[in-house]
Amino acid sequence: MAPLQKRAWWGLGVGLVFAVAFVLVFVLMGGIETFDADQTFRLIIDVLWVGGLVANLIILNLALRKPGMVDERDKMILDRAPRIQWIAVVFTLAAWVIVLNEVYQATDLIPAVYLYVMIMSVLIVSTLAQCLGILFGYWKMNRNG
Repeated sequence: MAPLQKRAWWGLGVGLVFAVAFVLVFVLMGGIETFDADQTFRLIIDVLWVGGLVANLIILNLALRKPGMVDERDKMILDRAPRIQWIAVVFTLAAWVIVLNEVYQATDLIPAVYLYVMIMSVLIVSTLAQCLGILFGYWKMNRNG
């Protein structure tokens, strides 16, 4: 297994742990109403989603910064991984828009706090999708090669 592939697995695992923790804390501490009203709750959530992004950045950067750990095949996979990220981000945004529009159709007033939660979820999905894009690239290359 290539070093970048191992890092992608680690990044996916760590990202999933942070994403699950994010969702659990968000739901268990009261959801959107509490999030909007409680600054401490918002800070806890911020630490979780930023922590997940930073952890993933560190994990993947360790493979990219060491000389000789990334070859031409790895670079090609890294160039293609953003395609998976782009698809995941677009579908996440589309889901948010559809759900929020349907829920708030009667009033035409979507609470601004959802914008904050939307961007957090998009960044979490983007990070996870980057790892999935790398893993998919290796899978596809091994299957075709």
